[in-house]
Amino acid sequence: METKMQHPENAAKLDLFLASFDLLALQSQATETMQKKCVGAHLLSFGGFNIVFVLPFDDGTDILARLRIPGNGFDGAGSSVSDSDLEERFSSEVATLRFLKNKTSIPVPQLYHWDCDPTNPIGTRYMLMQRISAPLLTHVWRDVTAAGRAKIATQIANYEAELLDNPFPSIGILVDERGTVGRLGPTCTASFLLRSNRGPFTCSKDFLLALADAHLDLVTKSTAQWTVWRTKWSTVNGGVQALPTDYAAQWFQLLRDAIWKLPDELPFPPPVFRLAHTDFNEGSLLVSSAEDAAIVAVLDWEGAQVLPAWDTRHGCGLSWMDWTMLSETEADGLRMLYYDITTDHDRWPGTSLLHFEGLLSILDSLESIISDRKGLDTMFLAWLNYAERTGEKWCSSELEGFRRLREFIENSQ
Repeated sequence: METKMQHPENAAKLDLFLASFDLLALQSQATETMQKKCVGAHLLSFGGFNIVFVLPFDDGTDILARLRIPGNGFDGAGSSVSDSDLEERFSSEVATLRFLKNKTSIPVPQLYHWDCDPTNPIGTRYMLMQRISAPLLTHVWRDVTAAGRAKIATQIANYEAELLDNPFPSIGILVDERGTVGRLGPTCTASFLLRSNRGPFTCSKDFLLALADAHLDLVTKSTAQWTVWRTKWSTVNGGVQALPTDYAAQWFQLLRDAIWKLPDELPFPPPVFRLAHTDFNEGSLLVSSAEDAAIVAVLDWEGAQVLPAWDTRHGCGLSWMDWTMLSETEADGLRMLYYDITTDHDRWPGTSLLHFEGLLSILDSLESIISDRKGLDTMFLAWLNYAERTGEKWCSSELEGFRRLREFIENSQ
């Protein structure tokens, strides 16, 4: 079977990137950092934004070098993300790994050296880090026993509990290992979000408001660009006119107005902003073996953010599990095990009187680009109906603004 590296188009593109790196300079830096002679640089893997090499030494040991693909990644998908944003993203990953290593028991690779200057002798931003010889969980998951799955779920729950117990004062990204929080960066999939106001945000309201403003600005101030993007996604969204500009502008204005009238935080539970892994799955976990099933490292912290505890779309969770391969009894047991650990000691992950996580699913996404009018309306109405059921008793006045958007939707039928 043809591998990703063997695909002709990928191989040609990869060769271009490799030609831009000075691997001898990389070996020299590894020799200086580790105080022993590096005797090679062997390509191990590549992904959307990084190329990984194994660097062996003359004493039989080795480390990893993770080189940032120049520009906006292997496919150039994030072409509108500036170099300064890419630098912040890289520096934040370094800060995150160092914070986790120094302040938590979550196993992450040891960082030996890094350079965020793309004009360095190697030719790109890079990290030298510990190589942990262990299989990815995704490669052995189907051989893990029920006891092993419970062990893994317990470890993951304890990781999330530990992050919840190390809260931060605001929403953003880490900028140093001490836990200083800086502004959020744009995502590579929705780079128009958080362009003007990127925080850091000291309350949930300001976070949601900034995201609503981003959609509103896109529709009303960057209409030409919005139209281009909707045209690109026309096979999904039904075409540009499936969500008329005037309708979208009024829609997001009403949503913004409703958010603006919210208090900084709802009366319950107390706000907690914790560090969240944003790409947590079986491919980011190294385990000792299928038989032992102990997590020995959590990888892929690039893009980690400090987010509200009510947002459980991100973080160390179990949503990646293939529940269909488990019995209903085992699946329920793992969910309860995770819940019991993460909610112990008066923690409230995933709890919001108005189900803000559902609202965030609309705002922190491409919905204004990939949805038609009916789809956007349906998502909002489903969230509002749920929020009314969970929050009417405590937050009736806070819901009034959102009900005006529902009236607008119903009157526009």
